[in-house]
Amino acid sequence: MALLEEMGYAAYGVRDLERAVEFYRNVCQLEVSERIADTVFLTGDTRHHWVRLEQRDQPGLIRLGYRARDPEALAEITSRLTTAGVEIERAASRPADRVTGGLRFRAPDGIAYEIYDQMLTLPVSPAPARGISCLLHAVVFVDDLDAATDFYTSALGFLVSDRILNVISFLRCNNQYHHALALAAGGPAGNLDHVAMLVDDLEDVLRFRAHAADKGALAGDVVKHVASNSVSIYLNEPSEGIGVEYCNGHDKIADESYRGRLIKPSPVTVNAFSAGFPDRAEPQVGEVIRPGQDGGTAAASAASAPAS
Repeated sequence: MALLEEMGYAAYGVRDLERAVEFYRNVCQLEVSERIADTVFLTGDTRHHWVRLEQRDQPGLIRLGYRARDPEALAEITSRLTTAGVEIERAASRPADRVTGGLRFRAPDGIAYEIYDQMLTLPVSPAPARGISCLLHAVVFVDDLDAATDFYTSALGFLVSDRILNVISFLRCNNQYHHALALAAGGPAGNLDHVAMLVDDLEDVLRFRAHAADKGALAGDVVKHVASNSVSIYLNEPSEGIGVEYCNGHDKIADESYRGRLIKPSPVTVNAFSAGFPDRAEPQVGEVIRPGQDGGTAAASAASAPAS
């Protein structure tokens, strides 16, 4: 069984705090749950925060937070990290962070994490109803894909879902979604590529696409990922280096013994829609093309046949 239950939050340093808050409120449709000095928390439901923004001179990822399955799992992770020689910082003395039982550490790839027991719950969600279900996953860049995969599975108890050969490892938590964390090669090690939010319906994906395009924040177009089976769009706030994915149809894996596929990298792997349609030969001179002849139903073919 996985030791982590779900992704909890992403903490960013931003140069322009109000601009970043504006992006998350009016483009991403989250809502502010609390402000403490130069720190702003935003959420999409009754969990205190999905995103934490801190005013800093240099923008970028501060850390990623994941909720442990239970206190016993948190203790097991602590033991594994200690055995692996990872320096741990206890976070229990910081009640303003709105999580309990937290421990912080830096993974060998340089990315900082917090593993916690519980997060403060709000009486009601302050966020508008936009069909957003949860903060789903993060994608980070690592130097050594195999070594990073081994660390995250052995020390933190992630389970491997699938891998794209020499490109990315997808790791899942106890909530069974295909990946709560993805480790990617080919980018600056230690950096966050994006976080993803799960939405209820394909129409929600398309609604966010139209909204992001109107706000000048759409990065690319709709894609379908072969590994997770999800349909996604991506948003970008370039000045602060923030990337956000909205997706629907993300697979769940209930079988804990599932070892995953090793998938061949290709454009179609990243976007199944990119396969398009095969070219068709032009009809020969004098050939009659009837409706329903090239595909369609038997009824359409019968209806298009000439009268006898």
